[in-house]
Amino acid sequence: MPLKILSGTEAIANLRSNPFAEWPSRRTEDTNRIEPLCRPAFAPSFRFEPREKVFTMGSCFARNVERELAARGFDVATSQLAWPDQSVDPLGNGVLNNYGVVSIENELTWALDPAHPFDPEKHIFEVAAGRFVEPHILVRPAPRERILAYRKAITDVTRRVVDCRVVIMTLGLSELWFDRETGTYLNRTPPRMLVARYADRFELHVLDFHDTLRSLEASFALLKRHGRADQRVLLTVSPVPLGTTHTAGDVLVINSYSKAVLRTAAEHIAAAHDHIDYFPSYESVVMSDRAQAWEEDQVHVRPSLIRLNVERMLDAYMPGASTMSPADVKQRLEEAEEELAAQNRIGAAELLEPIRHVDELDPEAAVLYAELCLKLRRFDEARAAIGKLPASAASWRSELIEARIAIARGEGAQALPRLEALVEKFPKSPAILRVHVDALEALERWDDAMLALRRWSDATRNSREPYRRAALLHVARGDHEAAERAFRAALTSGKTKEADVLDYVDFLVARKRFAEAAIELSRIEIVNKATLRRVERIKTFLPSTPATG
Repeated sequence: MPLKILSGTEAIANLRSNPFAEWPSRRTEDTNRIEPLCRPAFAPSFRFEPREKVFTMGSCFARNVERELAARGFDVATSQLAWPDQSVDPLGNGVLNNYGVVSIENELTWALDPAHPFDPEKHIFEVAAGRFVEPHILVRPAPRERILAYRKAITDVTRRVVDCRVVIMTLGLSELWFDRETGTYLNRTPPRMLVARYADRFELHVLDFHDTLRSLEASFALLKRHGRADQRVLLTVSPVPLGTTHTAGDVLVINSYSKAVLRTAAEHIAAAHDHIDYFPSYESVVMSDRAQAWEEDQVHVRPSLIRLNVERMLDAYMPGASTMSPADVKQRLEEAEEELAAQNRIGAAELLEPIRHVDELDPEAAVLYAELCLKLRRFDEARAAIGKLPASAASWRSELIEARIAIARGEGAQALPRLEALVEKFPKSPAILRVHVDALEALERWDDAMLALRRWSDATRNSREPYRRAALLHVARGDHEAAERAFRAALTSGKTKEADVLDYVDFLVARKRFAEAAIELSRIEIVNKATLRRVERIKTFLPSTPATG
């Protein structure tokens, strides 16, 4: 049976009205929602309330979301895991991870269904003298009393789901171990000695779509029967891959199948139940630039991308959650500017994300935000930033943004007349004079660009920026001697920024003047992490004992 059936008229209407109907192309950078960070569209069917109770369960990605929500003031039930026996050392909330849909079903059944309680005689194994394991929780072998304490703590915290209006559930894997004697799926690989001891008891199963859907339906039936009448569910699929497969196949292929099954089941569940939404954090991670999305192990997601998805979730499910004070906006903009100066586009994008939904920006913040969006080639967001200004403050700024967009798209010839009109009207505006230089440089009109730089410098006599731009322009046209003079002027004019010195260091490295580059690097005062990363990156390519001469 089809998942959806639409009339021909409705289908055509959707195509015409849906702004996200077409796959994003690199040829349309302003609507490219994939690179460098993927931001799929979604439509919430309910709203979060400030500081309300939230329950998170599922794979390790659920723990990431849990921490971010708790930091934002939500009453996250699972973050209050308390061990009844103080002799038990807490293992952190990772002990709550449920990787298979059936493990989620197991925990809800044991916690909520009085007719099916957890039976320690069936599910706890002695693996050595006085050492026991329970293959439904991630705990190392321990005395039986300690294992029972973990089990009670986990069941107790799971019961709190009935008090939470919002449940966030993350689906993890489809390759699972099965205990034939109890008819129960395990949450972890059983110890090899148990598999050897009970040769016919344990099996490896790769769940199919129907297995997965049945288990999810059973879990949601439990929640509906025992939970709040107004309970709402946000369903996600974990991007964290299967680390190791016990099948004979390539783990890459097995993982792809696993995620496809879980993603399909999630879509079916969300379509069948009005109180369940699917949130596309999975797509956001797996479609983003891999080098920026994943830690070095290529298993765990970088915290910046997790925060980005949580912020997008809150922006949509709790409008106003990202309301920021002017001071907060200013700090984020400055940090994003530093990240871009250090060539960290992903870090800058993450810092800018909450500002997208701020209703009002002062002119200085709006212009800086628009400029940073332009550097990230987010043209629509740059326009939107200027659109938040009053008409009296937006007019020439809007013209300037449109000119910069044209330059970024390689249409400098179209931008130039607009910029020349602005220069004539505002001959002392550094912002306009700077973009005028951009357009002339993009058109490789070097002499005209130098004259424009001279005008810019005359309008801002204490600024070192025109000198730095002159140096970079000389480099672009191949005049390294003139570039050297301009760099030196930039470093002795006004207050020098670390980025100015680093540009000069890059120039020296390109000339193989490594000893001088190392000296300049040693003079830089590290004021933020972005500068430190750029310095360390440059040092990586410098000889340990640079040759002189």
